[in-house]
Amino acid sequence: MHLFKIASGCSLVTIFTLLSACAEIGDAPRAEISEASSDSIATTMFSGQPLAIDTTNSSIAWTAAKVTRTHQGGFADFSGSVYLNNESVSGVEMHILAASIFSDTERLTGHLRSEDFFEVERFPDATFAASSFEPLEGDSTATHTVTGELTIRDQTNRISFPAAISVDADSVHTTADFIIDRQLWGLSYPGAPDDLIYDDVRIRLNVAIARSPHVVRAE
Repeated sequence: MHLFKIASGCSLVTIFTLLSACAEIGDAPRAEISEASSDSIATTMFSGQPLAIDTTNSSIAWTAAKVTRTHQGGFADFSGSVYLNNESVSGVEMHILAASIFSDTERLTGHLRSEDFFEVERFPDATFAASSFEPLEGDSTATHTVTGELTIRDQTNRISFPAAISVDADSVHTTADFIIDRQLWGLSYPGAPDDLIYDDVRIRLNVAIARSPHVVRAE
């Protein structure tokens, strides 16, 4: 009987390990995150020309995982503006409707909208505002380090991540792929089940802006 229990326990451990190995979010740079300062970027008056984000051709996607499975999702409803000053991006402000979060399963989507995670009825909005876009050299994909403030569940943190930013006569286009720790924004499932969910969440941004043709100054 004891040998059977031990053998069964070993089998369960083996199965658990195999399942864990299959659930991952992939490789991406980890964002630098710190507490927001008192001089909030969200109240900054951005300089330059505001251009509305083309939400039809833009997306906010995420990848998260628990020990047994990886999940994909995103936000369907968001809006915002990108500011151009002398043909360089000088500011970004985005408003995200928390209730528009979606995932690859209906059950998970409902759970994410509940008080266990985003609690969308109490915290209907998430926001992102950025005012720093430092040129980044030596990276084959990213061109700038973007620094801004991300607010979820009324918790604001300053965040820096690499992004590829391009500006031409017809459009502005930004892509980013980075990892954050959900716990820093209070996205924590109460109790022991939270231990089965990985803290890291991968974020993918694809922001497109159409603009009127004009002469563009070389960077």
